[in-house]
Amino acid sequence: MHAPDFLFMREELLHKVDGLLRQKNDNDLRKILLREDNREMADIIDALSHGKRKTFALLPPEVQADVILLLSEASIRSVLPRLPDAVVARFLHFLDEDEATDILQRLPVKRHASILEKMREDRRRSIEKLLLYGPETAGGLMDLNFLEVNPQAKGPAILNAMQEYVRTHHKKIPVALFAGKDGIQWIPSRALMSCNGDTIPARIARPIPVFHHATDQEQVLETMQREGADVAGVVDDHQKIVGIIHLSDLLRVAEAEASEDVYRLGGMDPLSASYLESKFTTIWRKRVVWLSVLFIAELFTFTALARFESSIAAVTALALFVPLTISTGGNSGSQAATLITRAMALGDVSPRDWFKVVRRELLMGVALGLTLGAVAFVRASLTPQSVLGSANRWMLGLVIAQSVAAICLWGTLVGSMLPLVFKRFGIDPGYASSPFVATFVDVTGIVIYFSIANAFIL
Repeated sequence: MHAPDFLFMREELLHKVDGLLRQKNDNDLRKILLREDNREMADIIDALSHGKRKTFALLPPEVQADVILLLSEASIRSVLPRLPDAVVARFLHFLDEDEATDILQRLPVKRHASILEKMREDRRRSIEKLLLYGPETAGGLMDLNFLEVNPQAKGPAILNAMQEYVRTHHKKIPVALFAGKDGIQWIPSRALMSCNGDTIPARIARPIPVFHHATDQEQVLETMQREGADVAGVVDDHQKIVGIIHLSDLLRVAEAEASEDVYRLGGMDPLSASYLESKFTTIWRKRVVWLSVLFIAELFTFTALARFESSIAAVTALALFVPLTISTGGNSGSQAATLITRAMALGDVSPRDWFKVVRRELLMGVALGLTLGAVAFVRASLTPQSVLGSANRWMLGLVIAQSVAAICLWGTLVGSMLPLVFKRFGIDPGYASSPFVATFVDVTGIVIYFSIANAFIL
């Protein structure tokens, strides 16, 4: 099927679902949804501008369990909080314990007891165990579907143990682990099934990263990405294996972290629901806090300008170039902050690399400053004499060029260092946002600009 045909069919299906929602024809809507696969149902709910919860609620619980794992973050935030406790409890039965715990942790704590009491005892106990760990920690993310094996056992014995585990626990094939002298080792299922009967699987085992249950999920994600690990172990305070983490389990973590970074780089707190479904007062509250802080910080520009009032009065042309010089620092700082924050998110840079970053950004700031300074010199030199008054156009051009170069260098260094400093003190680097950097460089840039002007013109 060609892409245009597929898109047309997709739009037609979405239009039909939207129409049935408006007609409140639940029976036909359910029939149409159940003709599609789980991925398509999730895409339909994601694409709906209204009726997400109702559409999801029409699905059988075993289908809901698969679909909710495929929904976007925005859709989950829209659907889940509005579902009755009994509905949530029913579809949680069809999820693995770690997935059920993740879903439950998205709801207010006061709802947990009501939902858990509606579940089977064996399921409830496993989920309650996972709920003891913080939602943002390795323990809150881990999977209990693992099997500790004898490192000296042969392949057939381990396979038999895994089959017995699947039969008695009614779960998928577990991850086979054992604690060796080099740490926790993982025996990949594919390698285990392909080895002959005399092979001791411990010889084909791979070492895996190990995390304490309280380790932050973002650190887990960074380490597993850096080491290229598919599986990681989780241990308790006594170094006993309590669970495992699959790289695939971290996809939602990565999406959530990326969303938070984007919000914070824009100078606002993250939204907990989709934009169109968030209340006006909620969005106002998320935005007004940072805007107020930045506005108060920008008031210091008034103080800085007032300090150089006599300089402005002597050479009025200096005031004309304030926006040009100051914006250069904000732009270069925001650019550097975004670059370093992204590099940290990818694991390319850490606080211990600060000297390498300073050295690199120092040279980059000089190069960028000289480039922009040359352009500023030309523009300032072309200023009409009627505007300059008694000021020398070449001297003014030199002042503007030096100011642009210095402020660009300063903005680059500030923007590159703030994310590293924040990370070093346990603050999310995303808070070193573009507005934050721009505001800080604006105030200090005015001081730099008029200090150079005082030295060369006044």
